[in-house]
Amino acid sequence: MSRFNDYSYYKNRRTLQIVAAALFVIFVVATLLGWGLFTDIETVFLSASMAALVYISLGTTGKYNRTGICFFLGILVWLLGDIFWAYNSIRGGGMPIVEHISDNMYLVSDYVFLLGAIVYCRDVFKKSDYQRIAVNAFAVAIVTSVIGYRFAINYHNYNHRISVELVDLLLYFFVSVFSIMIAVIVLGRTGTKGHHKSFYMILISMFVFSLVEIRFTYMMIINKEPENDYIDIIYYLCLLVYSFAWMIPDIGEKEIIPKEIQSKRGKYVPWFNFIFILALSVILYSIHFFGSNMLLLMIIVALAYLIMCKTVQANALAEELLARQKDETARLEKMVEEKVKELQAANDHLEYVSNTDALTKLYNRRYGMEHLEKLVKDGSTYPIALYSLDLNYFKPINDNYGHDMGDVVLREVGRRLGNLKQDRCISVRMGGDEFLVIFKNATNEVAVRGIADLICKAMDEPIDATLNTEDGKTMSHTFNISASIGIAEIPSDTNDIEDLYKKADDALYTVKHTSEKSSYLLYREMDEFKKTHNKQEQ
Repeated sequence: MSRFNDYSYYKNRRTLQIVAAALFVIFVVATLLGWGLFTDIETVFLSASMAALVYISLGTTGKYNRTGICFFLGILVWLLGDIFWAYNSIRGGGMPIVEHISDNMYLVSDYVFLLGAIVYCRDVFKKSDYQRIAVNAFAVAIVTSVIGYRFAINYHNYNHRISVELVDLLLYFFVSVFSIMIAVIVLGRTGTKGHHKSFYMILISMFVFSLVEIRFTYMMIINKEPENDYIDIIYYLCLLVYSFAWMIPDIGEKEIIPKEIQSKRGKYVPWFNFIFILALSVILYSIHFFGSNMLLLMIIVALAYLIMCKTVQANALAEELLARQKDETARLEKMVEEKVKELQAANDHLEYVSNTDALTKLYNRRYGMEHLEKLVKDGSTYPIALYSLDLNYFKPINDNYGHDMGDVVLREVGRRLGNLKQDRCISVRMGGDEFLVIFKNATNEVAVRGIADLICKAMDEPIDATLNTEDGKTMSHTFNISASIGIAEIPSDTNDIEDLYKKADDALYTVKHTSEKSSYLLYREMDEFKKTHNKQEQ
């Protein structure tokens, strides 16, 4: 049994969930009580429990496994940030390098969460759609980051220099806006209803988390303290919701179907956005919010956006053409398959017609002789018994009741011979009232005589024949016929097919009309039969 179907596994996962929730409650209480050092240490255990929750849930994430891995790595990196932060707190907070590493760990975790959102888009949307989502979100994040940079320069004393602190702030801002735009566009493309509840939990958490990060950036720019007890609680609450979302059963089974947005004017949207970015840049330049360098940068951003959009559109067109080609190929393959089936059916019908007697539906003379030749050449089905069969009292039926009534009788004879139900036998109409039965693997005389007895029994049954005439009348008669059967065998009687057929006929005509009932004679017994029959006549 898989560990993901094991009751104990789910029980342990539930226990870990309770532990994480309890650690979060302890964190909230300790934060509100102002236990700084304790909360710094306790968050390490809280983050570790949340990372463990996501990790043990990866086996149930199905198609979203890669997204789950990204969120696990994001929380794991956050845990590393907490470890460095706790270490710095234990040492009294006098280690700026460690604090800087911790801040960078938190920033990297934001990027890993963003990567998870992008991977999610890749799993849900077709290639061109997720590229379009990423390009639009990226463009908004870049434009707002450039504006944010200029805002920081204008309202904070950076002296038009790019410092490490400013770069960190801009990166926080960029990834936060990018994440928000991903969430908004995905929600717009998939709708607000019909999602798995884990989708809403992750979406809302990402949105709130990113908004808090934007607030953090803004507070840093205006030189105010960005952190407080409530903000820290929100951070960890979002991470806890992240981890709980991946524990919901069947998260990997919910199928999300993106909306198909068809618009003839869709190809003009990149141009509209391009013009909007340029217009916004000119306006900000005209009010002296931007300098010439920033204006040039915005123009480059607008051009880069336009190029990426056109590349995505080209990819989408190629994707569409490829899909059409696949559909057309599938359609042609289906047509070819149908034609092949039709031709096969036609060939099967032609083969049936060429091998079958039209009146009796038995095998015809050509097929019967070819089949016999194959058996003889093969040699693996020896001995072979050939039964030559001729109807007695059939000619008077044709003479007195007409050939149509005779055909009715022949059809019934064909039906009876076809119903012998012996796997090693086939029945053949040679023409007129003459028939053959070919019996392969006739290993003993008992089996040979058994087939002959079956034929005799079938032929001795009265035939109730009904004929609908052209003038609308119905003719019904009961005919008592019989059959004379001659039997010859390969290799005991001969090894030649023509000689086999002749000897079976000789036995047939020897036994013919010696009995009112159906009778048969084996060729090897023919001489003895003649002697006995002559004595009886004398």
